[in-house]
Amino acid sequence: MYDIVVMGSINMDVIVNCHEFPKSGDNTFCKSIQMTAGGKGNNQAVSAARYGKNVCFIGCIGDDDAGRQLRQNLKKRRIDDSYMIVKEGAKTGSCVGLVEPTGDNTLLVNLGANFAFGPEDVSKALEEISGKILLIQMETSQESVLAAMRMGRAKGMFVILDPAPVQGINPECFPYADLIVPNSSETRHITGVTVNDERSALEAAKIIHKMGVKNVIIKMGGDGCLLYQNEKSVFIPALRVNAVDTVGAGDCFAGALANYLIDDESNIEDAIRFAQVVAGIKVSRAGGHDAIPAMDEVKAVIESITV
Repeated sequence: MYDIVVMGSINMDVIVNCHEFPKSGDNTFCKSIQMTAGGKGNNQAVSAARYGKNVCFIGCIGDDDAGRQLRQNLKKRRIDDSYMIVKEGAKTGSCVGLVEPTGDNTLLVNLGANFAFGPEDVSKALEEISGKILLIQMETSQESVLAAMRMGRAKGMFVILDPAPVQGINPECFPYADLIVPNSSETRHITGVTVNDERSALEAAKIIHKMGVKNVIIKMGGDGCLLYQNEKSVFIPALRVNAVDTVGAGDCFAGALANYLIDDESNIEDAIRFAQVVAGIKVSRAGGHDAIPAMDEVKAVIESITV
């Protein structure tokens, strides 16, 4: 049995660190250009596996150099890629990320083979897999996401849904989620509520709860997170850092959250605190997956906060 099964997208990313965000028609210099492994599912799998958990990744790549490099990266991170599907005639997904000096980012994504990943592929993989947690996003087809969540629930897995990107959100999936982790923009898309403080976050969380999700985390960026469960809420402030690169911050958070819940599934509040520290350290430096901190770093920060 796996600790965590991650189903989702896997891309080859090109990250451009800009002096300033280019205007239409600009021909401008940049600080650096880096090619790195990405995709929301891939990022979450790497984060989930960072602290010793047994992780399996289910995704789809093309029969190309990018796909082969991405598989090698999974193996390097000790993530089982046995259920990776190679689609003939499809190109591995790709993404261009523009990172501003503030650390904020803009992403341009070509889903490629990710969108060729169908419900029949999901069924074939999950029939052979057992796991404690299923972590899933919405960067593959809606049909594949719904099929995976239904099977995960039927197999007794704790299902965590990161409803991103907003274009892929399908509320039909929500009743199959044990925990959902939208950010502010995704929350607005789902509920119509603009989240700008704890009160509005709670209002939105209650709406999502009524849509069938037992546990709701509203991510509010640098401000923190609101957790709503058992008709009670708690606000957990974020770790204060100077952001250098926020690409993959939400994915890092989701993977770390799942990692913590393997050992203590009922303690979502402390899982959030752990995940916020992991993601906070990650965004304070550049480096893609290599920027995810070691456990010693995370523990040191947590101890400094609680002393």
